[in-house]
Amino acid sequence: MVRQKIVSPFPKQFSDRQWARYIKQGRDLVQEETSIQFQLGDLTLKMVPSQRNGGNRGVFPIMDRFADSIGINVHTLLGYRFTASHWPPEKRAPGVSWSIHRALESLNDRFELIHNPPRGMERWTEDKALSYAGRLPHRPLTKAEKLDRVRVILDQDESAAEAVGELIRRPDVAHRVMGDTSNQRILYRAHHEQRMQAAQARFAAAHEEEEQEEEVEEAATKREMRRREPAVDYTRASSEVLELIGVGTSFLVEMQRLIPGLHVAEFTDREVRAVLDNHRRIRAALDWCDSVVTTGDKTMDEELARILEEGDDSI
Repeated sequence: MVRQKIVSPFPKQFSDRQWARYIKQGRDLVQEETSIQFQLGDLTLKMVPSQRNGGNRGVFPIMDRFADSIGINVHTLLGYRFTASHWPPEKRAPGVSWSIHRALESLNDRFELIHNPPRGMERWTEDKALSYAGRLPHRPLTKAEKLDRVRVILDQDESAAEAVGELIRRPDVAHRVMGDTSNQRILYRAHHEQRMQAAQARFAAAHEEEEQEEEVEEAATKREMRRREPAVDYTRASSEVLELIGVGTSFLVEMQRLIPGLHVAEFTDREVRAVLDNHRRIRAALDWCDSVVTTGDKTMDEELARILEEGDDSI
C-alpha cells in the first residue's frame, strides 16, 4: 500500500514534513483517548452487563457512585457505556476516533459504513458522520443544517421568544417576516388572544376577594454540595483498581437497595445463621484484600482459605 503524502495547507507556516509529524502525533493522541473511552465503557458493561430487553434498571445508581469514585461525570460515563455496547471490540475500527463511532452508533450498517467514508473523503470527520446519521453537525454548512440547528436552539419557548424579539428589531428581518401573509395572520391571532386573556384577568381580579395572601414557605436550607474529590485519576488508574472500586460500589448500592425491604421477622434461625455466615466470609475477603493492597503480600493462611471456601459453622 502506497503511503499518501500529507501536504500542509499552510505552506508559509509549516513544511509538509512538519505538518505530517503534527498530524501523526495528534492522531496517536486521539487513538489513545479513544482506547480509554472504550475501556471505560467496557468496564461498566463488565460491572453491570446490558439487559436483553434493553432496560437499564439499577444501572444509574451504580454508575453514579462509580463515576464519583473515579472522578468523571456520570452522563459522560453512561455515554461511554452506550457506545461500547453498540460497538463490540471486534467491530471497532482502528484509527477511527470514539466520537465518530458514537456518531454512527445508531445505524444498522455501521460496521461496514465506518470503513467506507463518503466519496471524495479520505477519512470520516465527526460532522460528516453526524450528518450522515441524520444528527445535527457541530458546524452546520447547508441551509437545512443551519435551520435545524436554530430549531434545536430555540426549542425552549423562553429562548425562542427572546431570540425572535431580538431578530425582528432588525428592520430587514421584520420587513421580510411581515411580508408573508401567513406570518401576519399568526401574529394577529397571538395579539388578539393576548388582549382577550388580559380582559379576562382584569374581570377575574375585580371579583376576587382581597384575601389572596399567599403563604410564603420558608425555603429549605440549601445544602451546598461539597465537591467530592475524585478518589483516583481514571485516566491513569489501572483497570484492576477501577474494577476493585466497581465491585465494591456495586455491592454497596445493591445492599442499600435490598436491606430496607427485608422481612426479617419471616427469617428462620437457620436462614439467619446462613446470612451471618456469608457476611463473615465477605468480611474475611475484605480484610484479605485490605492486607494485600496495603502490604503487597497475597498469601492466604489455612484458616482464611477454609472460611472463604466452607464458611464458619460456629456462628
